[in-house]
Amino acid sequence: MSKLRVPAVSAAIALALTGCVPGSGGGQADPSRPAAASGSPAAAAPTEIQINKSYWYTGFKVTLGAARLVASSAGGKAVTIEGVFQNLSPEHPREPASDVLLTVGDRTYAEPDHQLEQLPEVPAQRSQPGTYAFAVDEHFVLADAVLVVGRPADRQAAIPFTGPDGLVALEPKPVSITGKVLREKSGKVYLTVSAAEVRADEPLLHGEAPTGQEFVRLTFSATNDTAAGFAWVFDRDLHLRLPDGTVIATADNCSRAQIYPAPYATATGGLACFLVPSPASGEYLLTWNRYAKGALRVPID
Repeated sequence: MSKLRVPAVSAAIALALTGCVPGSGGGQADPSRPAAASGSPAAAAPTEIQINKSYWYTGFKVTLGAARLVASSAGGKAVTIEGVFQNLSPEHPREPASDVLLTVGDRTYAEPDHQLEQLPEVPAQRSQPGTYAFAVDEHFVLADAVLVVGRPADRQAAIPFTGPDGLVALEPKPVSITGKVLREKSGKVYLTVSAAEVRADEPLLHGEAPTGQEFVRLTFSATNDTAAGFAWVFDRDLHLRLPDGTVIATADNCSRAQIYPAPYATATGGLACFLVPSPASGEYLLTWNRYAKGALRVPID
């Protein structure tokens, strides 16, 4: 007896009626493949993100960790942002900056959730964990959020929760410069610059540069190779010539230049601080008593 053969067309119809498609694995979705765009449920938005970025502001280095969407203390939604707050001031304790907000696109979230927020006072030269917390709404998207730190009148840090685009960390930039600044022609009284940096904040008193400016800070010692008893260094005696030829004095509440080298001795701990247009770039000249021939070149890339 001959065997009955089913035409190929009939087999295809039978498969369609049973809901099966050749190569579909019996109708079970392959988990290794992305879901089809049409009719597929959207992936759930993340409720936790590891930011893992740092910023510098008013004498703090802040390293952000986990950001989480949680229930707010008022019954709605909130986002918490964990961080480690390092106080860079050598003398003064302080709480981290509270001039902070979140943005998502053109939306701004500036209402803190005080029950969830924890911003402890941090002793000088120490670190403490803390948490920012903000009330948010149904439009808030964790992956699209940006933390903005600082007042509009001052330099502001901006930290995207994901990706590098838009990051404004305000990280201090060291300047490779050492050398002498002579007070007069004899060259027996002079400064020796040992380190320099450009930064947007002032760590000692937890200050911040105004918008469009930043600090050039130079650490120095002073040497007196004479018998003269009056060889003080004063802020008013130090000046910085900018690349455009403008000469400026030291910045108030930032510079700490006053040190005294006794006869035939060297004094340490001097700090000259100048407020310059940002970004600092070009060749600067540091002078003492405006003695141009004794100036030190300070090139900044």
